[in-house]
Amino acid sequence: MKQNTFWRDASKAGATIGVVGIITSLLAMIVPSIAFVANLINFVATIYLLFYFTRKRAALYANEGFSYSMSIGFMAGSAIFAGIIMGAYSIVANNFLFTEQVEETLQTLTATYTSMGTIDSNTLDSALEVSRMYLFSPIPLLLSNIFSHLLSFCFYGLFIAIGTKREADIFESTQDTEEED
Repeated sequence: MKQNTFWRDASKAGATIGVVGIITSLLAMIVPSIAFVANLINFVATIYLLFYFTRKRAALYANEGFSYSMSIGFMAGSAIFAGIIMGAYSIVANNFLFTEQVEETLQTLTATYTSMGTIDSNTLDSALEVSRMYLFSPIPLLLSNIFSHLLSFCFYGLFIAIGTKREADIFESTQDTEEED
């Protein structure tokens, strides 16, 4: 039964983390002066929620044990769902909600590189075109969000899994052997 709930539990964790990410991202876009604080809140909340949901998942395996790799695997499953939710938000935000801000950022970057004089105009124009294609295309946004969440959650998981793994109950295995005799 525990194996059947893996994706359900991972989707709950990923959805919760994704919604927190959306809220903090919206807050950072609406009020740019608190963007650092909003990103810090998102980071701390992500770490805490990963720990909370992974520890909750590990409690289901009290007798069998919940290994280090099972912890990281659960966080990777959660990352897929969080990446899908954040990717969907990025698509909507870039294409509909904050299009002017994204364009303004691209123009600022273009002006900065032009003033530095290290990149010729043809290279800069092609880089700008590629950036626009990436920032406004749904598939690259979705895939990059899934991949970036997968990488970051697995990296956080290297440390979180230390606190969430559980060793098998040593007394449970001796009781099983006594009952068989």
